[in-house]
Amino acid sequence: MLISKSKYLNGLQCLKLLWFKYNLKDQIPPPNAATQAVFDQGHLVGEYAKKLFPDGLEIRREHFDIPGIIEDSKKAIANRTPIFEAGFEYNGGFARADILNPVLDGLWDIIEVKSSSEVKPVNLLDSAFQLYVYQGAGIPIRSVFLYCIDTQYVRHGDIDPSKLFAKSDITAEVRQLLPEIPRNLASMHQTIAQAQVPEIRIGPHCKDPYPCPLIDHCWEFLPAHNVTTLSHGGNKAFQLLGEGIQSINDIPSSYNLTAHQTIQKKSIESKEPRIDKSQISEFLNTLKYPLYYLDFETFATAIPLYDNLRPYMKVPFQYSLHVQKHPKSESEHFSFLAEGHTDPRPEILANLQKLLGSAGSIVAYNAAFEKDALKKCCEFYPAFSDWYVSIESRFVDLMAPFRSFHYYHPDQDGSYSIKAVLPALTGMSYEGMDIQEGGTASMEYLRVTFGDVDEKERQKVRRQLEEYCKLDTEAMTAILIHLSELTC
Repeated sequence: MLISKSKYLNGLQCLKLLWFKYNLKDQIPPPNAATQAVFDQGHLVGEYAKKLFPDGLEIRREHFDIPGIIEDSKKAIANRTPIFEAGFEYNGGFARADILNPVLDGLWDIIEVKSSSEVKPVNLLDSAFQLYVYQGAGIPIRSVFLYCIDTQYVRHGDIDPSKLFAKSDITAEVRQLLPEIPRNLASMHQTIAQAQVPEIRIGPHCKDPYPCPLIDHCWEFLPAHNVTTLSHGGNKAFQLLGEGIQSINDIPSSYNLTAHQTIQKKSIESKEPRIDKSQISEFLNTLKYPLYYLDFETFATAIPLYDNLRPYMKVPFQYSLHVQKHPKSESEHFSFLAEGHTDPRPEILANLQKLLGSAGSIVAYNAAFEKDALKKCCEFYPAFSDWYVSIESRFVDLMAPFRSFHYYHPDQDGSYSIKAVLPALTGMSYEGMDIQEGGTASMEYLRVTFGDVDEKERQKVRRQLEEYCKLDTEAMTAILIHLSELTC
């Protein structure tokens, strides 16, 4: 059985995952929407990289037709032109480099294209695998390069592929990894041939370098309030599991927990929330009416969609704003959802400049996000810079009392995100909504705005986006009301 680059990375991450890929593939869940969006973006980035080699030849075969891929690749090699997705086999491994580029003296360069903005350790591992197979198949390789997205590039007009990518020579690093590959491949082939699934403990590898699709399967034995829900637990959770401790309740009192983890443990044991009334009151006293509850939804794409935009720069496409003039008054709601193909940033800035007034607290949950989005917008629309400077100090972060554990409910499971706090504190939740979190909102907006969907679907999703974003600011008003009631 040939092991492809993706399967090789699966095996390095977890041999159990590799075994499933070959023996129980039908039991692996398909990629979720977020993972598929990453794949799609990577494909788009790859298409722009090909534009740098206009005379390149693509090996067009179905991915399962390995003999055909190899045959076509051998023929293409003779032409000494850039080749996209050339496939070769060696020692049980099968590699298809993004770009194989001819250079002097009959040599070739391997070019791997990534949609990330930096060289990551996993990139070295997969590039080393490509080099190992290509050299073993008799392709003389001079150098290995990695093309990543250059986040300093600013779009002006059509995308310029020559400026979109940052080129890194990783030849020395990947050559150092070559001696490990034969041993790894031998171990992986041995694992695949086993009749029974290998026993692998859960650990940090379950999410590194990529979230494993088997997490739900492998982690289902864990009880409620298990140690992996410890706030900022990190490797401590897996150390505890290694010692046979699964529940936070069972952590010995002598164990070295942080102050926040100790609060979490005591709250679970008592089945009561932790409420620090004095600290909550101190926070509430920082608020000045009128209150402006503000929430953004943003997207960030590898390929800038508008002029005056860098790759992966956050673009607000939607906001919800609830304005409450006095403590006892009803709040007034304002909203905006960008229509489509023009840059929404100038309109959002102009709207908020009018709506946010000149006094009163601007309340956001994780306010650093909203502040950073506005600041980055002003970087390219400097006419609003003085206005932003004038309002920056008015922001109040509603996450603060929860991040500090001045309020903590056992149902939060170690999290102080608004999705965890809202139901625990108020009984409200995002359950039942078509869109329940920001990542989905971003993907759905991009899908119905720039994808090929009919108008009925587009309008349906836009209504869902309006409902979701509105609930974010309604949630903040409800949280503040309940915090106030706790101090009475």
